[in-house]
Amino acid sequence: MLHLFLGHYVADHGFTNNSKIRHLKGWKIIEHMIWSIFAILAFTFDTLLYELPVILFSFIAIHLVLDYLRIKVSKKFHYHLIELSGILIALIFNYFVADYFKTSYLSKEFVLYILGMALVTTLLSYIFRNFYPGIEDFEDLEGISERLAFFVFFLANKPVFAFISLALGFLYRIWKIRKFDHVWWISPLYAVIFTILWKGLIF
Repeated sequence: MLHLFLGHYVADHGFTNNSKIRHLKGWKIIEHMIWSIFAILAFTFDTLLYELPVILFSFIAIHLVLDYLRIKVSKKFHYHLIELSGILIALIFNYFVADYFKTSYLSKEFVLYILGMALVTTLLSYIFRNFYPGIEDFEDLEGISERLAFFVFFLANKPVFAFISLALGFLYRIWKIRKFDHVWWISPLYAVIFTILWKGLIF
């Protein structure tokens, strides 16, 4: 039961270029914080909001503090330390309240499915932008699309369509960029390995 952790992860990575959070100023960081509150509540409001509101809002407060610290640090090491701290704190909080999610309207399988979608699309983008090749503005829209398509089709027991989506993604890169980059191979390889392992976890 990873509802709380999923809310935390979606808040910082879902529909958000995580590497840009550190540069947000003024109203932009406030908008992100508001989004974070709603993202966390979306996966926990039917359980923790009613049964453990103090725990829930304590976690939300910690999340917002970490968001604020992101824009205050200047070294990438500190930024990644904040990111890792948030993940560990979310997992710890989630561990102690996991039993409450057994009555959630969101099933365990659904939460794992959404978390898998989030991880297969955003985790590699985070690595591309922060570690290798380490380009903060690295455009990975094509990679995100192909990884998501493979994940959805494969978990729907449509492996042929899953691999066709990877082939189409590769052809699209050739047509659009017209210059081979070895990084291209990382995205589909990650999609295949991650999805197979995640399917084993769910089913």
